[in-house]
Amino acid sequence: MKLLLFAVALLGGPVALAQPAPAALAHRINQLMRDPAEPETELKVVLTDCHITQRVRQYRARPKADATTVQVSHQKNGGNWSVRTDGAVAFELTLGSEWRQVAALTYTLHHADKTGAPYYVVTVNRRTQSATGSANTTLELPLYTADEALVRDVVGQLEQLRRGCGGPQ
Repeated sequence: MKLLLFAVALLGGPVALAQPAPAALAHRINQLMRDPAEPETELKVVLTDCHITQRVRQYRARPKADATTVQVSHQKNGGNWSVRTDGAVAFELTLGSEWRQVAALTYTLHHADKTGAPYYVVTVNRRTQSATGSANTTLELPLYTADEALVRDVVGQLEQLRRGCGGPQ
């Protein structure tokens, strides 16, 4: 019996280690999404359980004490979005999706408008079906690096998370 448990532990160990740690992967992605040319803009991704959330936040250069606070949000069928503004935040958009609804992960090379510097955009394509038809939603994660191997590795780890959460094979 002990030999069987030992064999199961040995066989199960590498498989468990092969799964990317969502918090570490999110931290890595957040570092890559920092654009030095846009210091007032914050891009952040959160990977929890089987959900991916992206937040884009634009801060005001000078906070406004008399600004009106507005917040609108919606959550339905495994997806969510929200928009808000207040005295310190000029604009915030949050988009989220369950990994099981993500049909594809792709990346493409782009170039910055002002400098021409290369960077990659990872596209997370969410597809849902309902009685009224189907819908597509995309999250775009800009990764400010020219290293395609690094981007390919990040996309591979995201793909592992997606498949581990019941995403389409």
